[in-house]
Amino acid sequence: MTTRALQQASLLILAALAAGSRPGYRIITDVRQISGGRVRLRPGTLYTAPDRLRAEGLVGVDREEIVGNRLYRYYRLTAAGPGLSGATAIGEKMHPAAAPDLRIGQADRDAAAAALGEHFAQGRLTFDELLARLDATFAAITQGEIAQTVSDLPQLPTAQGTQRKSAACS
Repeated sequence: MTTRALQQASLLILAALAAGSRPGYRIITDVRQISGGRVRLRPGTLYTAPDRLRAEGLVGVDREEIVGNRLYRYYRLTAAGPGLSGATAIGEKMHPAAAPDLRIGQADRDAAAAALGEHFAQGRLTFDELLARLDATFAAITQGEIAQTVSDLPQLPTAQGTQRKSAACS
């Protein structure tokens, strides 16, 4: 699988989990639905992608159940801060208006991608728009470049009901 395809799979998994805790098989069907049938995750991807997302602190295991001698692991999005989604919390750290030429790292790109996934899950972006913005996000080198991928999107609400800027928009 190419790097871009893995990033798309990870983002689509995050988008599926935005609706709540899901077992692996449900993530596969949700990703197919979210992508309009364009992306079909294979079970092998479902073993590696959530583990990588868990290592990055974006996804956690909600619970495990044994049904008919089969283990069902339920995944959920994690909070990167008190009451914040991972994408929103990481977005709080970025200040492109103050330092648009400041270089970014992979964690910043991943945070912006997760924010784009939330906007896609809420219907603000089409699948094609999402892919184009993801390409720009993962090619970005500075905060100013990454801010352009989310600059026209509204603020993401937090769990407390206050408004926070999307990743890279403060």
